[in-house]
Amino acid sequence: MRGKTKQQQFSGAIKYTGQKHTPTDVHFIQYSSNTFHEQKTSDIRQIISAMKENTTNWIRVTGMSNQDLIIDIVKDFGLNVLDAKDVLTPEHIVTIEEFDETIFLVLTAIYYSPENVLRTEHISLILGANFVISFQESEAPFFENIYNGIKGKNAKICSKGADFLLGIMLGEIIGEYTETVSQLEDKLEDIEDKLLDFGNNDKSLMVAIQEKRRDVIRLRKILLPLKEQFIKLLHSDKMLIQQSQIPYYRDLNDQILYILQNIESCREIMSSLVDLYLNNNDLKMNVIMKQLTVVATIFIPLTFLAGIWGMNFKNMPETQYEYGYLYAWGLMIVIGISIWIYFKKKDWF
Repeated sequence: MRGKTKQQQFSGAIKYTGQKHTPTDVHFIQYSSNTFHEQKTSDIRQIISAMKENTTNWIRVTGMSNQDLIIDIVKDFGLNVLDAKDVLTPEHIVTIEEFDETIFLVLTAIYYSPENVLRTEHISLILGANFVISFQESEAPFFENIYNGIKGKNAKICSKGADFLLGIMLGEIIGEYTETVSQLEDKLEDIEDKLLDFGNNDKSLMVAIQEKRRDVIRLRKILLPLKEQFIKLLHSDKMLIQQSQIPYYRDLNDQILYILQNIESCREIMSSLVDLYLNNNDLKMNVIMKQLTVVATIFIPLTFLAGIWGMNFKNMPETQYEYGYLYAWGLMIVIGISIWIYFKKKDWF
């Protein structure tokens, strides 16, 4: 290790800590209102030399397998090794940092998979004067609509700068939050409908409630820090976000607040569902106890009669009747049916 700087030693220890082993690809996308250029390359120096002041430059990085390349990209654009570590750490909390010439964002996108499992995607963004760098763990199409809009020369996107590109990227991520919370609310409503169906004996409902409770907790852990950090973009003094774009960023902030309100609503629904599930169990237990009580009540007088006629006395009355056995059966059947009819009229079952 002799001869290496402390920063080089530290950068050699930085590793991607996630579970998505997607190969690292770098796409350089350069555009303006009348130009579009795209190339796939890992030569960062070539990308930097190709960047022009009168264009917007998007460096789209997918996959975290090549840690050294990601560290080089982060360092070449004015950030330090610790920021590269944040890019490579999926468990990192949502944060927004301002530097002299850039703004660095660490975010977590979240969505439901086709299997109804809550998934997360670690995304980092770097905003410069005329560029945006996006890092994501996999090739999930979070920004595919933006890419297609740029490639199709969408005037609304291509005529704006890097601050607008960052804004619509954040809009895509926040839109996924909105969709995810909406799906969560629908799932909670389905569970509530099943719980209100008293005849439903689905024992997996409590498991489903616990799973959605964990989903709500994960969403809050992501959204609450984002709410606190997003204010920095609205009050940035680095002039990287133009005043003309501030209303759009305010709208994104309002969406975050709205999503958090819905999450709090989901938390209240979760508490109600747990209470409803426990009350249903109590009601079902009461019904079972009532049914057992009815059965026991019917057999109590029959047991009493059987006990009397089963006593072993030598001179027991009624034991010499020719039809005593049939009489005993008839009497017990009449008593049992009479009690059953009585309870039926009282609507006990």
